[in-house]
Amino acid sequence: MSLNKWDQRFLNVANEVADWSKDPGTCVGSVLVKDRRILATGYNGFPAGLDDSPERYANRELKLAYTVHAEVNALLNAAKNGAETKGSTLYVTFPPCVSCSTCIAQAGVERVVCPDVSTAPERWKNNFMQGQSVLSEIGILITTFIPSPNGQPH
Repeated sequence: MSLNKWDQRFLNVANEVADWSKDPGTCVGSVLVKDRRILATGYNGFPAGLDDSPERYANRELKLAYTVHAEVNALLNAAKNGAETKGSTLYVTFPPCVSCSTCIAQAGVERVVCPDVSTAPERWKNNFMQGQSVLSEIGILITTFIPSPNGQPH
């Protein structure tokens, strides 16, 4: 399935949201949408209220333990604001990992739009393929794209 103009628009928003991440290594953004309305956004980062200093992000083990992924952040922001996620679409700038995919499924998301797994860093590909397997088995539609060099879909 190809991307339509609304997919492009919401992916542009997700790319903007990714810029809010303080992670010096990987910035990921997501936008949760239903009926062409943004329900919530999320980016990868530490939980609200937790010190997110550059020193903490420099400690890879700590960073990986404390980081809330963009997809889960968007789902939690929707829950915090009382938004219904069932039947929504999640736009994300990175393929969802297996843990995020289980949360996406549990929240009732019906479609995920994300970069193709082939574009991901090698160390994460297996995890992303497992995530897509979870989504596919449940029947969640996955629409992938190959980002252009500037990170935008094409």
